[in-house]
Amino acid sequence: MVRPAIPFSENKRLNNLVEYGILDTVAETDFDDLTKLASAICQTPISLVSLVDDHRQWFKSHHGLDVHETPKDFSFCAHAINTPSEIFIVPDATKDIRFFDNPLVTDEPRVIFYAGVPLVSPKGNALGTLCVIDHKPKILSPDQLVALKALSHQVIAQLELRRKNDQLKSMYSRLESGYRDMEQFAYVAAHDLKSPLNNIMGLINIIRAETSNILNADSLEYFDYIEESAGNMSMLIDGILQYSKATQVDNLEKVPFQIERLFHELRTLINVPLGMTMNLSSSLESVALPHTLVLQLLLNLINNAIKYCENASGRVNVEIAEVPGFYIFTVADNGRGIPAESLDTMFDLFKSVKYHKNSGTGIGLAIVKKLVEMIDGTITVDTQLGRGTTFKITAKQ
Repeated sequence: MVRPAIPFSENKRLNNLVEYGILDTVAETDFDDLTKLASAICQTPISLVSLVDDHRQWFKSHHGLDVHETPKDFSFCAHAINTPSEIFIVPDATKDIRFFDNPLVTDEPRVIFYAGVPLVSPKGNALGTLCVIDHKPKILSPDQLVALKALSHQVIAQLELRRKNDQLKSMYSRLESGYRDMEQFAYVAAHDLKSPLNNIMGLINIIRAETSNILNADSLEYFDYIEESAGNMSMLIDGILQYSKATQVDNLEKVPFQIERLFHELRTLINVPLGMTMNLSSSLESVALPHTLVLQLLLNLINNAIKYCENASGRVNVEIAEVPGFYIFTVADNGRGIPAESLDTMFDLFKSVKYHKNSGTGIGLAIVKKLVEMIDGTITVDTQLGRGTTFKITAKQ
C-alpha cells in the first residue's frame, strides 16, 4: 500500500517533533508526575502524554495503561491535534459516530470518555495531547478543564527544557572538542618552533664569534637585540608548552596522598636562590585531591613568588590547612607585591604583571587559574606593593 503524501503543515509538525528528540525515550519522572496529577484532578483511571507521528501515537508517560503506543488510525489524539486551540472532548465514545466501532472503544483499554488538550509548541505545531481517559461516560467540571489545560502547558515547558538541555550538552561537547583541538595545536606548534629557534640562536652566536673582530660596536649590538628577541620568543614558546601540558591532567580522581611526599617533591623540584628561604608547613597528614594537579599548582605559585622577590632576605611560606569541607592552600611571599593596574588581568593568558619590559610571558598565573578551575576551586589574592603577596586557594574535599 502506498502512503499518501504528508501535507506540508503535517511535515512541519513532524519536523518539530523530531527537534525535541523525545520519541522512544525512557520514562521520566517529570512527565509521569504530570499524568498522575492529571488523573487525580480529573478522577480518571488513565492519563497520557501522547505524541503523534506519521503512523502512531506514542506515550511519553502512560499512567494507568501498560502499552507504550497505539496505531494512529485508531487514535483519539490524532483528532484532537486538528483543533490546537480547543480541548477535544468525547463524553461517550459508544455514542459518537467517529469512535463507536473503534477497537480502542470496543476492546481494551475501553476508551469511553476522552478529554485531550493539544500540546502546542512555541512554533505553533500541535505535537500530541495531554489526555485523560475513563471506562465510562463522564463530564469534567470547568475547574478540571482549566487545571488540565494548565498541566498541558507544563508538559510543553518540560519538552522545551529537555530540548534546551540537549542543545547545551551538544554545544558544550563541541566547545570542549574545539578547545582540546586548540590546545593540541598550540602544543604541536610551539614544539615544532623550538628546533628552528634554537638553530637561529646557535647561528647568531657563531656569526658573532666569527665577525666580532671586523664589526664595530653598533653592529655587534644588533646581535644582542636579535639574541634578546630570540630568547623572549623561546621563553614564550616554553610557556605555551607548559600551559598545554598543565591542562592535560588525565587523572582528576581525589585519591589521598601524603603531605610529606608533596613537600619532598617541592624541595627537590624548586631551586631556591641563595639568601631566600622556603618554608613548608601543614598540620595535615594527607590531602584527598589529584596529586599531580596540586603539585603543578604549588610549583607555579612558588616559582612565581621566587621570580618576583627582590628582597635580600626573600621568603616564601607555603601552608596547607583545612576547614570543614575544604582544603586551604596558601602561598605567601615578602616580595615586591602586585601593581593595582595588573590585578584585574593577572590570571589572563599572556597578561603578565607589569614591572618592567621583561616581566614575563603572562602564562604562569593563567596555568594556575586553569588548574584551580579543574578542581572546582577558587583563588584569591592579597597584595601590598613592597611588602608581598599572598595567594589562597580553596578546594572542596
